[in-house]
Amino acid sequence: MTVIVFSGGAGSGKTYQLMRKLADVIAREPMEDGRKVLALTFMHGARRRLDDRLTAVPGLARRYECTTLDSFAARIVRRWQSLATQQQYGEPHESDYEETCRVAAALLTHRHVVLWVKASHPILIIDEAQDLSANRLDVVRHLSAELTTLIAADEFQCLDPALRPNPAWEWLQLQEDHVRLERTMRTNVGSLLNAAAALRSGQELAIGPGFSFRATANAPLAATFLSNQIGWKVRGKTLAVISPVVKDFAEDVVEISGTRATRGGNGPYRIPWEQAEAKVVDSLLARIVVPDTTTPSAALDAVRALGDSALYGEISNWLNRLIRTRRDVAISRQMLSDTVKRICANRAKFQRSSDLGYKAMSVHRAKNREFDHVVVLWPAATSGDSEQKRRLLYNAVTRAKEECLVLVQALRQLDAPPFKQ
Repeated sequence: MTVIVFSGGAGSGKTYQLMRKLADVIAREPMEDGRKVLALTFMHGARRRLDDRLTAVPGLARRYECTTLDSFAARIVRRWQSLATQQQYGEPHESDYEETCRVAAALLTHRHVVLWVKASHPILIIDEAQDLSANRLDVVRHLSAELTTLIAADEFQCLDPALRPNPAWEWLQLQEDHVRLERTMRTNVGSLLNAAAALRSGQELAIGPGFSFRATANAPLAATFLSNQIGWKVRGKTLAVISPVVKDFAEDVVEISGTRATRGGNGPYRIPWEQAEAKVVDSLLARIVVPDTTTPSAALDAVRALGDSALYGEISNWLNRLIRTRRDVAISRQMLSDTVKRICANRAKFQRSSDLGYKAMSVHRAKNREFDHVVVLWPAATSGDSEQKRRLLYNAVTRAKEECLVLVQALRQLDAPPFKQ
């Protein structure tokens, strides 16, 4: 068993070291024809970013498969369903990700199942392993018994309170080949480095060139700060507006900045919100108006009303296949919803992301990304204990390479964590 771990703070080069080590491994032991590196992440956004990095690995020549761990677990369950039934592990629905991973992990306790994976994928890459639940970790642990496994993680960047104590981090701490990266490579701005260190250690935050925070009691005031920041410092560079709570305050700030100019003539600046795939799907489904059971033509009309020509085309093809294979076709609302979810899931697998321009997003979506400038919108509604708030702000601040401005809705918050301890 070979498990190599890289850990360190945000911007310390964990993914870079993963790719460098992978290049060394395949140079030392070239893969046979038909075999590929297996790269797994928890979320689709992380998967797309890891895919971008893998394309540049010397000697790899696209001989890799990059997917989410949940998708790979579902593949194992489908392939070995008869064994799962025989062993009474259960038959999970693919949309029940935790249960699917539990059954996949149980199947991987059988060595021949792991060897089936190894026959195609002798090397395993895991990025952001701190986000793995116990069931997902079990999948990785069983695979690592036979596959050469390279892992990157930072426990402090885990934002799920349910993963404390962190099962993945406890296992990673036991690995002998564990490289701890101490130096931050993303930025050399002293105040940004100091802010990151203070948040990790629970110290009071200090303002300096490149890092500051301001009390902005209402959305119009915060929008003025945001627009002035763009007008005075950001133009021609990348910007992320990041918030731990994407609701009234954050949404209003971005909307006002996009529709009004400041007294100094800065703006308006349109900053689109990035949405999680699940929210995109829920929004689509909420706009599809059909009865519990309907005809193919009525279902197609409901999809046409969305104005999404690509989705309309795929739904049309699906309905045509149904009509060709069945004499009488009745379309239930559940059938239509499941098909829309499947189409959107396939889109997410191949959709490319870009960090160019101006973007607004949640802290969770900002993870493992970098921008020249970051403006953090910190609403009064930000919840969690002191440690959770430190983790949230850390994940936002450390996205910045040049400057970060934090706009705090409630003045009283500046006298409490994560600003003061």
